[in-house]
Amino acid sequence: MGARFRLYVQPPFEDARSRPEIVEVSSPLGSLTAGPADDRMFVVEPVGKTGPYGVNRGPLGTPYMSLPPWTGKILEPATPDECGNFDYLRPSMAGFEAAHIFGCVRFTLDVWERYLGQPLIWHFRDHYDRLEISILPQWDNAQYGYGFLEVGSQFENDGRVLPFSLDFDVIAHEVGHAVIFSILGVPRPGTEYPEYLGFQEAFSDCVSLIAAMHFPSVIDNVLAETRGNLYLANRLSRFSEFSPHRQIRSANNKRTMAEFAHGWKDEHELSQPLTGAIFDILVDIFHESLVARRLISHAVEDLADIAEFDSAAEAPVQHAFNRAFAQNADGFVEALLDARDIVGTYLAETLWTLAPDFLDYGDVARTMLAIDQDESGGQFARIISRNFSRRAIGELHAGPHLRGGEHHSHVHSARTLLPRDNLKLPKMTFREQVLLSRSMSSQ
Repeated sequence: MGARFRLYVQPPFEDARSRPEIVEVSSPLGSLTAGPADDRMFVVEPVGKTGPYGVNRGPLGTPYMSLPPWTGKILEPATPDECGNFDYLRPSMAGFEAAHIFGCVRFTLDVWERYLGQPLIWHFRDHYDRLEISILPQWDNAQYGYGFLEVGSQFENDGRVLPFSLDFDVIAHEVGHAVIFSILGVPRPGTEYPEYLGFQEAFSDCVSLIAAMHFPSVIDNVLAETRGNLYLANRLSRFSEFSPHRQIRSANNKRTMAEFAHGWKDEHELSQPLTGAIFDILVDIFHESLVARRLISHAVEDLADIAEFDSAAEAPVQHAFNRAFAQNADGFVEALLDARDIVGTYLAETLWTLAPDFLDYGDVARTMLAIDQDESGGQFARIISRNFSRRAIGELHAGPHLRGGEHHSHVHSARTLLPRDNLKLPKMTFREQVLLSRSMSSQ
């Protein structure tokens, strides 16, 4: 038996009706200690940590690299009950956020390690045995990097503070970056194409999407809301990594590479054509599965494709899905789970095959087609080709990085820092080193 946690599928600040669900993760009972912690990762809530890991400024302004471990004071860690579970912790109790973020990371790893076919080997294994997961309530972002995953909060204009430690999608998205760095790696200097950065964001969005689809409540609620017409706005096609305008980005988008051929400012926006294509592939495979199960007709499937671009077809499509879903809801669930696992498997196999140097979206499309040929004899080749082609993926490429997106971009961020990058920074004077050491020791 595995250890139990209470996890929010939708954060309480997004849906007031949301309640944490009890889930069981792969960690054997008795294997988790206070933190929570195990032999691969641990949670800390630092006291007095004023900023995230990455390149920070010393007392006299010299940049320096800050990486784990955190050696200062921490809040009392969350502890398991006598059986080794953490589901006794409720949202109002101390330690709940720490248990929640650990549970989300472990749940997401469980999902993707099954698709990958093996446990994830951290890309920072040469320097650290375990991932440090930290909660920084006063920071306004979230990031994964060399040896760490840290989350802050969303600060609203009305004064509310929305902790990312309670947002499954944000946490799972950062785990997506961990998966990419561990399997694909970091491009060598001079070989990073803009689309590598977009791929990082798109793939991490898909990690979050596929992981969320492993909550039975998500599948049930999405189908209850849409009756299987997944192009309706719903929780399945939303991600909770907040944009500069505090809006949740949607996988169900119509963006194409033509919008970025002359330049791009932000890799989150650049990722949207790829994310949208993969979401469309998932939906089309779902529709194919419904047809194969004789739950909808080929005519309804074709009409659903038309409805993507012709609003006049939306009402008859929804009527057809309403009627079909009412006749066999369980069949719709099975079809959606099949589509989920096909896309999850194809993405994992694609990641194993790609290389980070000179990576572009065309590489992703060609590799996914090759995976489909290997896995199914090309059963979904038409779907995959059509959805990448609609967005000019493989035909047009991202232009130069334009000024104006630096504030919210991850370009040159702590995500891609490696210990060797410290050699590129100016040397700090002895006086500044002493001042920095004193400031750290006082934390």
